[in-house]
Amino acid sequence: MHKKIFLTLLLALPFFAITKAQKNKKDSTVVIFFNENKSERTERKKTGEANIIKIAPLGFVSGTYPILFERVITNFFTVQVGGGLTGKNFWRSAINKTGENSSIKMTYPWQDDSQYDEADGLFNYDTRTTAMGYMFTVQPRLYFESEAPDGSFLGVSYDYYNYKFSIPALLLNNSSGSAEHKGAAQSEHENISDIMVHFGYQSVYDRLTLEYTTGIGIRNVKGTKYAGYNDFNTGKIIDGFATYKQSVFNFGIGIKVGYHF
Repeated sequence: MHKKIFLTLLLALPFFAITKAQKNKKDSTVVIFFNENKSERTERKKTGEANIIKIAPLGFVSGTYPILFERVITNFFTVQVGGGLTGKNFWRSAINKTGENSSIKMTYPWQDDSQYDEADGLFNYDTRTTAMGYMFTVQPRLYFESEAPDGSFLGVSYDYYNYKFSIPALLLNNSSGSAEHKGAAQSEHENISDIMVHFGYQSVYDRLTLEYTTGIGIRNVKGTKYAGYNDFNTGKIIDGFATYKQSVFNFGIGIKVGYHF
């Protein structure tokens, strides 16, 4: 008999409410930790729990490491802002091997278009290294079911990414007569700005949130790359910095995990 009572209480424990006494108030606050349904979440959000802090666990693929904050303004409208650091963009490197993408047009520091750039191409990390850059994003959102921040939403975002690189300058190898990356480090950078339309779904659990999004939009790229060649007429390395621009259609998917309070 005692065992049955003990087991019954043990099974019922997860569904009990924990009461927090509040000073100078007659009422108490009851927080349900399990089996919270949608209407209960909506009611709780109306009491002021309308903030979410998030991370993007797959951001490293594009070299982004943001911390995001979403704030509920009304029951159908929120604003998400964020900022963070950037590093090596593995995805961009994979789809633009050594600058062979014809949509990236280079403007070189020399006038002779017949000269071939002997420096490593874009996104080639044989000698190039990544430095720390920065990023920020702003995204207003509309929630279709008017239960923000829970459920399906449509968002429009402006995203800015600054990537920084460093590559050794070209030096002439006297024995072989070739140009090699063995000189002083040269700083490069790439700035990306995206205007995106996102469709997504965010699930709000007891304290955690999980968000899935897909987005389409326009990407504008501006960058500076170290360039150089071996001038056989003078026996010297002619080098400088090339600039490039690119405007492309952009598609993205994302997963974010958050904590709401």
